[in-house]
Amino acid sequence: MRWGVLVLVLALLKGAPIRETLEVIADKFVADDKKHITTIEGHVHIKKGKDTLNANKVIIYTNAKRKPVKYEAMGAVQFHLVTQDGREVEGHSDRLIYDAIKQEYRLLQNAVVNEVGKINSIKGEEIILSKERGYADVLGSKDKPAKFVFDMDDIQQEQKKQKQKKSQEAPKQNSKEASPKSKTHESH
Repeated sequence: MRWGVLVLVLALLKGAPIRETLEVIADKFVADDKKHITTIEGHVHIKKGKDTLNANKVIIYTNAKRKPVKYEAMGAVQFHLVTQDGREVEGHSDRLIYDAIKQEYRLLQNAVVNEVGKINSIKGEEIILSKERGYADVLGSKDKPAKFVFDMDDIQQEQKKQKQKKSQEAPKQNSKEASPKSKTHESH
């Protein structure tokens, strides 16, 4: 079993960029090579780059090549992530499932996500975050509706940036369309 854990850690590191390492700390590691799972229990702390995950228990599911395809964290789940555009988010839930192929996080039961340094937050029974695509889907329940809190100044500034970007791109496209096409003359 110890070899299974070592191979899993090496497989995790193989998928990570050279300068980024994966650090896993816990009380207990148990690998089941036949089922392609590794169970990590007790004070679990996982760090990859600037991203961290803390939980009571994490199960890592791997493919036949021992490459992680899914992580499932349970009990006192807390996380901190940096998005592709550099924003930092942190939060907690009772359960978290990370799909390594889609790069998508599903926070389940009592899920909360906050943008670090801002008032922006979302709460729900299920929150789906795409780190790569930068979206969030939030589902509530009858007893616990989804809740959003956003700083409107941030939204207005983002809309202003998008308008400026579009207005800067429009003259470039118009100038390409208006530029005279050179004609070539053939001599016989």
